[in-house]
Formats: sequence, C-alpha cells, structure tokens
Amino acid sequence: MRAAWRLAAVVATAAAIASYGAVPAGADPVGDARAKAAALAKTVQQLQTQTEVAAEHYDAIESQLGVAVNAKMQAERDLDAARAGTDEVQAVSADRVRALYESGGPTSLLATVLDGSDLTDALARYHDVSVVLGTDRSSIAAADNRVSRAEDISARLSTTAAEVTRLQNAASSAAARVQTLLDANQHALAGANDQLRLLVAQQEAAQLAASSADFRTAVEAAGGSVDASTMPTSPIAAAAIAAARTKLGDPYLWGGTGPDAYDCSGLTQFAYGSAGIALPRVAADQWNVGRHVGLDELEPGDLLFWATDLADPATIHHVAIYLGNGMMLAAPHTGDVVKIEPVYMTGYIGATRPYDNS
Repeated sequence: MRAAWRLAAVVATAAAIASYGAVPAGADPVGDARAKAAALAKTVQQLQTQTEVAAEHYDAIESQLGVAVNAKMQAERDLDAARAGTDEVQAVSADRVRALYESGGPTSLLATVLDGSDLTDALARYHDVSVVLGTDRSSIAAADNRVSRAEDISARLSTTAAEVTRLQNAASSAAARVQTLLDANQHALAGANDQLRLLVAQQEAAQLAASSADFRTAVEAAGGSVDASTMPTSPIAAAAIAAARTKLGDPYLWGGTGPDAYDCSGLTQFAYGSAGIALPRVAADQWNVGRHVGLDELEPGDLLFWATDLADPATIHHVAIYLGNGMMLAAPHTGDVVKIEPVYMTGYIGATRPYDNS
C-alpha cells in the first residue's frame, strides 16, 4: 500500500513537471526550466531505482519457480517409476496366487509335494514350494512398500504443484509491478519538450560525474588508487571480464539472462558462469558469494553492488563488474545497453571477489 502511494506520488509529480505550460511574465525561463529539469531528473532516477528493485524481485521469484518446476517434474518421474514397479510386482504376485488357487491352494500344493515314497525328494520339493510361497509374501510386502512410497511421492507432487502455481501467480504480479514502473517512467518523460529533455540529460550527466568523483575520493581516502592496473590478477577474473565484454552493446532487458539481452545480475551471472563460477540469479544473493573487499582492495573482476539501504544488503538492487581505473562494465537499466561507464558512489554498498573464499 505504501509502495503504491509512493509510486502514485512520483507519477503525479512527474506529470505536473512534464505538463508545465507558458512561463508567466517576469519569470526566469532558464532558471524555471532548470528547476523543472532537476525535479524531473530526480523523479526518473527514483523510478529507475524502484524498477531495478522490482526487476530483481521478479528475478528471484523466477529463479524459485525454476527450482519448483524441476522438483515437480522429478516428483512426476518418481511417481511413474514407483507405480510401474508396483504394478509389475502386483501382476507377478497375482499370477502366482491364481496358479496356487487353481491347484487347490497351499494345502493341496503341499500335499502333492509330500505325495511320494522318497523322503529326500519330498523334502527338497517342500523346500522349493516354501521358497515360492515365501517369495510371494516378500513380493507382496515389497509391493505394499512401493504403494506407500507412491502415496508419499503423490503427496510431494501435490505440494510442488501447488508451489509452482503460487510462484507463477507471484511472478505475474511481480512482472506487472515492473511494467507499471516502466510505464510511469515513460509517462514522466512523455510530456517533456526538447529543451527540458536536454536539460534533464545534462542534469543526469552532472550527477554521474559528481558521484564518480565521490567514488574516486572515497577510494583514495581508504588508501587505494583508482589508477591501479586494469589487468586482472586472477585468470578467473580475466575470463569473466572477457565474457562480459562480448556482450557490450546488447540491450538491457529486465529478467534477461541472455544470450542477446541481460539485466544487471543476469550479466554478472553469465560472465562468472563462463569463468566457472556459479553465481545465484539475483544481485542480493550474489553479494554472499566470495570475499567482501574494501575500496582500498578493489581489483578488476570484483563485483560492485548498490542498495537502497546501505545498512541492509537485502536491499541490493544493482551489480556491475569492476574494470579498474574507476570504470565498470554493467547492464544499467531499461532503454540502455551493456556498456562501460564510471563507477558512481550514490547507493554503493560494497564489493565482493567471487573466486576468493578466504
């Protein structure tokens, strides 16, 4: 409810900015336009961040859905196998019971076995019949166990099927949330004229430059250097960067995991997967892989993370690959492409080295 209210407020603000009309006499047109551009740039940034959060939430649900679907398929295979085994044992047992009945039952069968003058032969035949009857009892018991196992698997299948349905509904809702935010962002920009759009672009560029300068300052204050070598020290990092570079220019697509479009965590998952490191699907989970490194330790190949709450890694919504020299390779947001850009400090929560578990 709160999220919906905030979204509605942002959209209303954007609409008001985008629909500004004639400038009153005596007003400062340039100053007024710049103020509107600053407000619109802020609105767009807020919507982009909210969209990243929503997209990562969607990715998490889709990942869970994949696991649930696999579990359901495995349960179906297990159930088919259990039922097939049960049917086979029960069929063999039924044939034996029928033959035994037609021969007059166990008593008649044993009487026939013992009908002879050779005691040794009779005992041997008695042993054979006992084995047959014992095997029948064992087969029936095994069949009962298989039936019980089949019932357990059937219950598991029902549970996994319900989970798949729940996650499908959740994924649909999460996707709708992302699309609503994207529509709001488009609406915010739709009414802006060329002058306002230009001023917004300039505002965004200035903010990025300032945030990039803040990153460099923070690195140096921590005792590191942004002008350190851009050559990875690890062959794994080198392989991950090389893989990510092959995707430069590919469009950003929320929920995208390739091969021709990616979102931020989909790109890093692909890059490190190509280097032999299996990363989880979403950025917040990728944060928990490998060793956390400080600003003074950053090396090419490290993963950089951004969050809405710097005290809570669970709010991580964006990830990129550090290239060194204050630059990173990232899939930024809808409407953009996989590219190399300066590292910005706004929202930066930290970095990890996925291949280092020391």
